[in-house]
Amino acid sequence: MDTDEPSEVISVRHEAGGWVWSISSSNPIEHNMTLLRQSAHAFRTYEEALRDAELVLEELRNGH
Repeated sequence: MDTDEPSEVISVRHEAGGWVWSISSSNPIEHNMTLLRQSAHAFRTYEEALRDAELVLEELRNGH
């Protein structure tokens, strides 16, 4: 794995109303993070939120 390549990071956190996720891309060359997507609603469990984020990340990687 080339550490100079941007990489996506999934974050899942609990907020009022449930679990939400965000997907960010880190760029080690430019030393910044870019928000790619975030959940449109809260999920009942951490696992539900994580699974939804994983599906969205897969779509992003496939160009959708």
